[in-house]
Amino acid sequence: MIEKRLNDQVETEGENSSKRLKIEDEFDDLDDTVKYDNIESSSKYTDKDTYLDTINRKILNFDLPRECATSIATTNIHICLVCNKYLQGSSINSPAYAHSIDANHHVFINTENGKFIVLPEQLTLSPNKEKELIDIKLALNPELDTELIEKFDTEPLTSQTLNKEIYNVGFVPIIDDIIVKDGTSKDNIDESTIKMTSHNAIYYSIAHLPPIRNYLINHKSSDTTPLTNQLSLLTKKIWSPYLFKKFTSSYAIENLVVSYNLPTQISSNLRLFYNWLINKLLSENKVLKNYFTGKLVMKDVDKENKFVNISIKLPQQSIFKDSMSTSIEQYDLMKLIRDKSINIRKYPKILVIYIDRTNDLMIKGINQKLNLNIVKYDPELLQFGENEKYRLISNITYENKVHVFDNARKIWVEINGKSVKEVEKDLLFISNCKLQFWIKQ
Repeated sequence: MIEKRLNDQVETEGENSSKRLKIEDEFDDLDDTVKYDNIESSSKYTDKDTYLDTINRKILNFDLPRECATSIATTNIHICLVCNKYLQGSSINSPAYAHSIDANHHVFINTENGKFIVLPEQLTLSPNKEKELIDIKLALNPELDTELIEKFDTEPLTSQTLNKEIYNVGFVPIIDDIIVKDGTSKDNIDESTIKMTSHNAIYYSIAHLPPIRNYLINHKSSDTTPLTNQLSLLTKKIWSPYLFKKFTSSYAIENLVVSYNLPTQISSNLRLFYNWLINKLLSENKVLKNYFTGKLVMKDVDKENKFVNISIKLPQQSIFKDSMSTSIEQYDLMKLIRDKSINIRKYPKILVIYIDRTNDLMIKGINQKLNLNIVKYDPELLQFGENEKYRLISNITYENKVHVFDNARKIWVEINGKSVKEVEKDLLFISNCKLQFWIKQ
C-alpha cells in the first residue's frame, strides 16, 4: 500500500514538472532569483547522479523551524541534504551557495516547493531523477491523499523508518528533548526523563480529533494563517507513513508560539494555553467555530456566554482524623458538571472539559499540590438530556500523559515521552485526568 502511494506521488510529480517556478530571496540587495524553465528546453535541469551519493538521510531532520541559519530569513529556504543545515537562496551571493563552496556540500531541497537543487552548478534535478529521492520529499512535506485519510479510522496502518523500525501511523510521539539544533540526536540521554510537554499534549489531542485532523491535513498553507500552517504540518507528520524516525517534533510550531510573546501565566497553564490556541485557530479558520464554540447561561443570569471549554473544580480531599493524611474519593463527571448550575444552550461538536486539580488544603508535613480525588466517567458516553451524546477521544493527565482513542484498532493508546502503549479503557479514570476532548455522536 505504501509503495503504491509512492508511485502515485511520482506520477503526480511528472504531471506538474512543466510548471514554471520562481524562487525569490528575502534579501533586497541580493540577486537571488532562479527560474526553472520547461525541462525539454532548459539546461537548468539535470538527470545526472552527481553528488547524490553524498546525501545523508540518517542526519536529516525536517521538524526544525524553516529559517536560515545565517540570516534568520524565512523565505526561499533550502536544506542541505548532507549536513541538515537550513540556508536561504541559491544564487551566487546566497548563504546556500556559499555553503556549497565552503563545506563542499552540493545537494539541497527547497522547503517551499520540494525541488532538489545542485549547487554551485545551480542545477535542478529533473522529475525523472527526483523519483529516486521521493522519500525525502515526502518526509519534508507529507502528502496524504483522500484514500489514505479515509483509512485512518477504519484500517490499522503501519509503516517503517529508515532503520526498519515498525510504527503505527498516527501514533508516534512528539519528542523535543533528544534532538539538537542541527537535527542530530543527543548521546547518552536517559529516555526515562523524556516527558510530553503540556503544549505537545494539546497539539497531539487536536491532531486526533477526526474532523479537525482531516481539516488540518487538507489545509493549504497561507501567509494569513501562520498558526494553522504549523499545526497542519505537525498533524501531517503525526499521521505520515513516510517518517525517517518513529517520532516527530514540535520545534517549528513552538518557535512560532514563542514569537507571540505570550505571558508566562498563559503559556505555562494548560487551560489558558488551550484557550489561547483555540481562539487563535478560530480567528484564522472561521469554519471551525461550530466545532469548538458553545453557548451557555449561568444560573439566574439570562445572558448567553460563549465558551471553548467547561472548567470544573474538583472537591478537595478529606482530611483523616489524625490531620496528617487525606482520603481519596470518587466523583461522577456528569454530577460535577451539573453542580456548576449552568445551562448549555448551544452544544459544540467538540466538548472540552478542564478539571481543576489544584489542592487548596495545607497540611503540616505534607507537600501535596495535586488533588488526587478520582473522576469517574464512561469514555463511550457522556450524555446531556436525551439528544446530546458525546464520546471521549483524548484525555490529558496532570502529568501530561496523553490517552487517545485508536478508531481503527478500537483501543486506547497512551503517549508518554517515547513510550507508546495500549491502556485499558476501564482504567482511564484513575489517571488524574485534567483536560478531556469529547466528540459529539
